[in-house]
Amino acid sequence: GTPGGGKNDIPNRLKRQFFKFNMVLPSITSINDIYGQMLAGRFPKKEFDGDTMDVVSKMTTATIELWDKMKMKMLPTPAKFHYVFNMRDL
Repeated sequence: GTPGGGKNDIPNRLKRQFFKFNMVLPSITSINDIYGQMLAGRFPKKEFDGDTMDVVSKMTTATIELWDKMKMKMLPTPAKFHYVFNMRDL
């Protein structure tokens, strides 16, 4: 339709300079596997005791739970549109 209500159209010559890219988030299982492998590489079982390894194994799950809570609690608003968190932010 015609522009209005704050929806101002831009020329096609300008539109062609932009590219839209969308990625679906991986499943929680995949995220757990990815970060679990990273921690397993950083904390080899030979070099650390059992208590440390217990904490390391729970670290990925705890991080994912914190990330989920932040996504649900700190939603973006017009005033705080930068409240979009990913795992890298943690």
